[in-house]
Amino acid sequence: MRKFLIALAALVAVALPSGVPVAAQAGGDNAALAINTRDGKTVYRIAIKVSRNDTGVVTNTNIAFAYASCADCQTYAIAFQAVLVTSNPTIDAPTNMAIAWNDQCDSCTTFADANQVTVTTDGPVHFTPLGNQMLASIRHDLHGLKHEDLSLDELAATVNQLADQFTWVVTTQLVPVGNA
Repeated sequence: MRKFLIALAALVAVALPSGVPVAAQAGGDNAALAINTRDGKTVYRIAIKVSRNDTGVVTNTNIAFAYASCADCQTYAIAFQAVLVTSNPTIDAPTNMAIAWNDQCDSCTTFADANQVTVTTDGPVHFTPLGNQMLASIRHDLHGLKHEDLSLDELAATVNQLADQFTWVVTTQLVPVGNA
């Protein structure tokens, strides 16, 4: 447990950029944290978020962290984040990380995947009706993975396909506020 707490502290230290006030970081981060310490248990955490940033500091953080210390268990963390920047930032340093950690596991499966898309626009934007529909579908499909019996390779391939769809929506389905 001591190793886990040290790792978690390191994760927080890496995720929060130094020299940037915490108030500037508030609200724009996304995290899927899956912690499993029970034998035979499955833990799935999905986080999908659209963050809007109109400040001069873009330090949004997207983290998928899966930690397992158990026997015959499965632990999954998947985080998708879109950062919509409507300013000309002086600091542009978003962070995207995925960590899957097995700690003294026996027959464990641990998976973490993080996908972050940052788009700078000329002003406030919103998603088209198709974009909103596709984001809802991606969210539904990510949560549906909990009920699938996929190998790690199949899971990774499916998550990559959903990440590609997410990127396409975020980069092609935004329109200025006031437009359809």
